[in-house]
Order: sequence, then structure tokens, then C-alpha cells
Amino acid sequence: MIQAIQDNKIFRTVYAVWDELRDDGQVMPTRDGFNPMALGAMLPNIVLVERVDRAHYEYRVMGTAVSARQQENPVGFNMLEYFVPEVREFLADWFEAMTFYGCGTITSMDLVYNNEADRGAQVLGLPLRGKGGEGHYYLFGNHAWGEKHPDELGGLISAGANHLECIGVDIGKGLPDLPVQPVR
Repeated sequence: MIQAIQDNKIFRTVYAVWDELRDDGQVMPTRDGFNPMALGAMLPNIVLVERVDRAHYEYRVMGTAVSARQQENPVGFNMLEYFVPEVREFLADWFEAMTFYGCGTITSMDLVYNNEADRGAQVLGLPLRGKGGEGHYYLFGNHAWGEKHPDELGGLISAGANHLECIGVDIGKGLPDLPVQPVR
């Protein structure tokens, strides 16, 4: 386990719950045994996303802390639409690496809200197969920071406008050739 996961209580919990779902020798677990309640106090900072196709990743579960920061519950909404257009292809490449190679990611980004332009987040993303092994999902633990209370943010405008960085997390298969950060 990499240091960034060990040092963050949200990430440590998400990784431990995710890892418990894996059978011996399995790189990527299925959602079959996933119980969100196992995340305990970290549940408000969790997001579950489903891959619809290469350019469409829908929110399926949104923790209350994440929803409060966004000031909406975007279940069913394409996650990539929150990101500025120039980084969406890069992020889709990362989702594809997570899906078809089997790796995780730690993503750091800036977040721009109506009432606070200087906020940030770091997110641990881990892949899951759908129930019965069908479909592709991603479990995200979100650690956000900023000055204002979530009720004062006024809604999310964009993510990754000024800063977006992804690093690969080896979950047992090594790391593939990973997407290159976009030059902006």
C-alpha cells in the first residue's frame, strides 16, 4: 500500500473495505459482496461510479459530504461533465486503464465553486466489476479541503481547471503505460 493511502483515514478505510472484497488471487473484486455500511464513518465521503461507455461514467452513489460540497446529488449524471473539457479525454484514458488493466489511481485536483475558487481535493479510485462480474464500477474515497463550509460554496462549477494530477496505484498486477498529464 502506498504512503498516501496509509496517511489518509478515508483512503485507508476505502482500500481496506475494497481489499476485503477480493478473493485470493483476484486483482479486481466484484460488487457482489459490497456493503457501503462497511465504510462506517467514511461513507459520507464515498462515490460509486458506473462505466456506461468510454466517455460516460455515471454517478450511482454519492456520499452526503460530497453531495453537500456540490450542493446537489448528481446520481445518474456523467462525472466527466464536471471537469473542464481539455482534461476529459485524459480522465477517460485513466478510467480505461483502471477498467481493462486493473489499477487504481490517486487524483489531485482543484475545485472551483460559485463562492470559492480556491478549493482542492484528492481522490482514491479503485475498480470494481459489476455484480456477477458484469459491467465496470469505480469506488472513490474523497478528501476535500477549503476555507468555506459546504453550505456556503454555492455549487460546483468545475474540477481540474488549474490543477489535475493522477498517479497509478498498483493493486496487484503492476501498472500499465499510464496516460500522460495534459499540458495546459
